[in-house]
Amino acid sequence: MSTDNFEEKIIAFIASKVENVDPATIDKSSDFETLGLDSMDRVQLLFDAEETFGVTFEDEEVKNFSCVGDIVDYISRNHSAEQPGEE
Repeated sequence: MSTDNFEEKIIAFIASKVENVDPATIDKSSDFETLGLDSMDRVQLLFDAEETFGVTFEDEEVKNFSCVGDIVDYISRNHSAEQPGEE
């Protein structure tokens, strides 16, 4: 899977978890406050992302996350390269 496609998949996942925001407006620069995500929403989002993408977020890095791009970049760096059907 290409990097761009993988990023799109992560952004689509995040968009599916955000209410009252047009998914088409969400991109890597979207910050959590603008998306209406409070701290508990962010924790749940990260928990769901861990299960979906097979990553474990490190507490020290997560506390510095401020936008969708931070999650996308972290998952892209730490996602297992061995996914079924991918090369």
